[in-house]
Amino acid sequence: MLRPARPQAELDQEPYDRWILPDGRHKAEFRRDGDGFIVRFLDEADFIIDRAGDAVAAYPVPGFPVRQVETLFANAIEPLLGNHEGGLFLHGSAVVGERAAIAFLGASHSGKTTLAAAFARAGHEVLTEDVIELLPAGGTYQLLPKASPLRLFSDSAEALYGGQASGRNEKSEIGIAEGVLFASKPCTLSMIYLLGAEPTEEISIEQVDQRTALTCLLQQSFILDVEDKHRLKNHFDRLAGLAARVPCALLNFPRDYSVLPEVLSAVTEHLEGLENNDDA
Repeated sequence: MLRPARPQAELDQEPYDRWILPDGRHKAEFRRDGDGFIVRFLDEADFIIDRAGDAVAAYPVPGFPVRQVETLFANAIEPLLGNHEGGLFLHGSAVVGERAAIAFLGASHSGKTTLAAAFARAGHEVLTEDVIELLPAGGTYQLLPKASPLRLFSDSAEALYGGQASGRNEKSEIGIAEGVLFASKPCTLSMIYLLGAEPTEEISIEQVDQRTALTCLLQQSFILDVEDKHRLKNHFDRLAGLAARVPCALLNFPRDYSVLPEVLSAVTEHLEGLENNDDA
């Protein structure tokens, strides 16, 4: 998969899709390469994917660490290919709650990994960070474990674990050495929390209907070819099934680390309320 480093030469094809970060920067661009695809992470690496998705060649830019190329492959290319072939992958983190798995979905910088780390500090097992893989199981979904370190932005790492990174947009890896427990078995997904992109002054949790949930799930999907109508419809149907079977709620909270214990309490109380309603 890994090829020699090379500069990112200008490409003739116009991108048919882009991933844009909250600050407006372009994270990735998608282009066609004959019957295959080029996924370019700007100033990081190019991934050349054949039509079937069976072969992927990664060309890092000179000086870009191999470890980060591997992270891009695991956290972006694999879920892109997984959804392309009929799987169900979402952008988010997940932990094991009191009875089942709870997931946090949101854009970069929305706090999903920070919440997973806060739950880990409280003794919960971490199921996955950044990429959620689900398997249908009867009327439920199993969330598969992925024991990779929690990759926290420098301010979150320092606030929660005392770690530091080299810059504001750099990340620290937090894992077993810091006391994080990782789940080793799949866990039934009981709740999806959809994180607001902007901080709020108060903590709020609002249950959403299936249509709203489906819209939010689509925003946190990995789509390789946005112009393939057949695959898009099938992926839409898979997400609609998820929205119909697993409750979703909008979670908003202040981006203040001192408030995290209250956020955890609010989530726990919300889950207990749902469970009590189910038992009634």
